[in-house]
Amino acid sequence: MHYENIKEGRFESRPNRFIAYVTVDGKREKVHVKNTGRCRELLTENATVYLNKSDSPQRATAYDLVAVRKGNRIINMDSQSPNKAVEEWLKEGGLFPDMVLIRPETTYGSSRFDFYVETPKDKIFIEVKGVTLEEEDVAMFPDAPSERAVKHVNELVKAVKEGYKACILLIVQMEAVKFFTPNRRTHPEFAQALLNAKREGVEVLAFDCHVSPDSMSVHKPVPVKLSLLEAVSESLLSWYDASKRILPWRQDPTPYHVWVSEIMLQQTRVEAVKPYYDRFMKAMPDISHLASAGEDELLKLWEGLGYYNRVRNMQKAARLLVEEYGSVMPSAYEELRRLPGIGSYTAGAISSIACGKREPAVDGNVLRVLTRLKGDGRDISLQRVRTGIENEVRFAMPKDRPGDFNQALMELGATVCLPNGRPCCEECPCKEFCIAHFEQRETDYPYKTPKKPRTIEEKTVLIIRDENRAALRQRPKKGLLAGLYEFPCLEGHLSEKQVVDYLKEEEGLSVLKIETLEKSRHIFTHREWHMIGYAVRVDELAEKKKESDLLFVLRREAKDKYPIPSAYRAYLQNFLS
Repeated sequence: MHYENIKEGRFESRPNRFIAYVTVDGKREKVHVKNTGRCRELLTENATVYLNKSDSPQRATAYDLVAVRKGNRIINMDSQSPNKAVEEWLKEGGLFPDMVLIRPETTYGSSRFDFYVETPKDKIFIEVKGVTLEEEDVAMFPDAPSERAVKHVNELVKAVKEGYKACILLIVQMEAVKFFTPNRRTHPEFAQALLNAKREGVEVLAFDCHVSPDSMSVHKPVPVKLSLLEAVSESLLSWYDASKRILPWRQDPTPYHVWVSEIMLQQTRVEAVKPYYDRFMKAMPDISHLASAGEDELLKLWEGLGYYNRVRNMQKAARLLVEEYGSVMPSAYEELRRLPGIGSYTAGAISSIACGKREPAVDGNVLRVLTRLKGDGRDISLQRVRTGIENEVRFAMPKDRPGDFNQALMELGATVCLPNGRPCCEECPCKEFCIAHFEQRETDYPYKTPKKPRTIEEKTVLIIRDENRAALRQRPKKGLLAGLYEFPCLEGHLSEKQVVDYLKEEEGLSVLKIETLEKSRHIFTHREWHMIGYAVRVDELAEKKKESDLLFVLRREAKDKYPIPSAYRAYLQNFLS
């Protein structure tokens, strides 16, 4: 496609979509703009523009503005040029070398598509979209909301369902861009329609163009990244390679190591997990050791991490792995999901990080990153929403680095895209594509249905000691903190006198001294303990009532032998001293 009579000018202003004022040969000219889009990033003051002089004396404007220089690029912005260039290209054998028919402007349903093409095998509708928007070498469309574009995309889907082939041809009116992606910030509906269309069988292709002041021709294919995650994957992985934390489980990411670390990291900070992980690996270096460990030993290793059913389920899974898999963890996602305590997230982490499988690992950090990136206000507490997000990640993750991709998303959420109003957006490799950042609404995401208020329970904790021993008791085998050891704990907030009376009447213990300890609070998922405590010195712990469930232990043994939950952390030092 070629223009005649090209003149160079300097852009001044654009009072409306159709008209601009340009300085040409030292004279201010009113010119016609051959692109009704916003083009704000192109038509800037003093930008070099290229004008096609009209031969018609009847025109109100003598020139058409057809191209603009942006940096080192010349960008064609004539909205008619993509169709002209594509028609020339198709007739020369581009895209369909065996084409037998080409018909411009063909009606289908309630839309008129740019081209209808036939080959010996296929009947094909083609819709051409000219792309002039570029940011950081990334081409995007549209630069303004376009309901017409969405309509065209949806009509192409209908054509595919009726047996036609269909193609959306994105003609990037410039050269040397990295890739094309839909402009979600401006028109998320178009981005979603384009993604849905591809999934329904519509081909989505992009080509850049050789552009000069007086010509434009289709050049070469451009990668198309329809999902937001595809668009950010390269920059995200580059950031991860440069910024990832050195963590012990990343040094040798075997399935067992990944499994243990991910279970520990549930509801627990990374820095808190590190010493636990090292200690656990020394004691339980493989699946066989985990399967054969005694419960008290296992719980003691887990002491302070909380959510003790996690390690119990790990042992159940380990025993199953010994019996049915020869102590080897499977790599398949579905097989991992069948193991006790392994949900979709953990299965995805193991299969992707340790086994290189394209499976998503979507935790709270990832949900926060993705909902902010997309400006997604759906309720993440709904399973269908989480499943949909998992499918999006699976669709977008690179084939060669699925584990790193998952870890990069987790890492971004843990170190940059922070919760509670503290995201470090300027450090984010994805900020150019982030809708929440663009709208300055980072703290609006993610949305989750507010939890019901926790139940408040009042407790009185007793540190009962004689000269050498102290009292513990084991909690029931089922329920909260099942099977762990605790200090005698009574319901309600009792006075000193009530405690003394209780110990005498119910436990047969004579109190020599009682001292008030600090108050403490511990939060569980659905309840909250408000605790007061007493240090109680008694004469002798050897004798106790037959019905008493108290266990009298040597304090020097308690630290290493009995697993005491972190709920009692505030009273542990007094117990051990």
